[in-house]
Amino acid sequence: MKLHIFNPEHDIALAFNRRHLTVPHAAQELRTNLGWIPALWADDGDLVLTDDTAFARKAASKMREKVRGVRFVGREELKKCPVDAVEPWGWDITLRTELAEAGVEDAVLPTQMQIEEMRQLSNRRHTQGVLQSFCKEEDWLCGESHYINSLERLLQVIEQRRNVVVKAPWSSSGRGVRYITEGKLSPSALGFVSRVVKMQGGIMLEPYYNKVKDFGMEFVARIDGSVEYAGLSLFKTQNGAYTGNILATEEEKSELLQRFITSERIERLKLMVCQYFPGWINKAYIGPFGIDMMIVARSDAHGFMVHPCVEINLRRTMGHVAIAISPQDRLQPSKLMTIEHDVNYQLKVRRLEDY
Repeated sequence: MKLHIFNPEHDIALAFNRRHLTVPHAAQELRTNLGWIPALWADDGDLVLTDDTAFARKAASKMREKVRGVRFVGREELKKCPVDAVEPWGWDITLRTELAEAGVEDAVLPTQMQIEEMRQLSNRRHTQGVLQSFCKEEDWLCGESHYINSLERLLQVIEQRRNVVVKAPWSSSGRGVRYITEGKLSPSALGFVSRVVKMQGGIMLEPYYNKVKDFGMEFVARIDGSVEYAGLSLFKTQNGAYTGNILATEEEKSELLQRFITSERIERLKLMVCQYFPGWINKAYIGPFGIDMMIVARSDAHGFMVHPCVEINLRRTMGHVAIAISPQDRLQPSKLMTIEHDVNYQLKVRRLEDY
């Protein structure tokens, strides 16, 4: 019996790396309100762990045509269930501790050493190696990333580079990113970079790119060490935070992207990831993952380039969720999937007016 968990606090848990963690209210509310969403990709008969099973059943009923025949369980009920596999949103030591304390047997959980391996692979510093490898192969790719472990050195580089983006090695979407212009750090930004270097041992620094469009590619790391392509993710962000995904066939998503990049280059990107990442992951992680990318305007205004590795998300992503509920043929209209907050967080699907 496979157990699924939506733990959106995963990125925060990676940063703090504690067995027991009090997460921000917004992250806890997101988990409670959207704990049902693994029912969109789980198999019939699987278990989905939720904070409130009655709420989960009611929320899932609004997308009944997409939801599988799963069983929603709480922590007390979980103790009576013979779980033989676990598939969370993402693995971290906090979740492992939670499941162990809920009675899930150690045999079906990653070891603490495996959890730490996955955590280290989730450090943003690894984008540096990917970019160096990819960009030397194709002149239509761009991107650089630098890991700096000294506050003094960081301030020197910011003064030299002027317009940069700094990122915490581990952080949740949008929260661990700061944009710095003209080499000037506000008191708030200085406090941020100082805390990150002290607590996480270093910080990422990247140039500020003239971004035209966000997109991503989703993959699955298999138990045999191979990496399989899962689909394109066309998404929107606001101030670095996720706001929505296009729901469309793979063909339609590719056509939308071909305004900026040829189909041949899309295929080349897929191949590069499937060739590079098996050796990098080296069987330390099994499951879905995604790579955020972006279309960048050339400085000479003649066309576009592709930044192939803005972020590596070694976990399930909203892109995977979108793929799970996207139409399978062009006869069905493309739509927009968003997460919105009113009284509660809700997953909504609406008509696509413009992308």
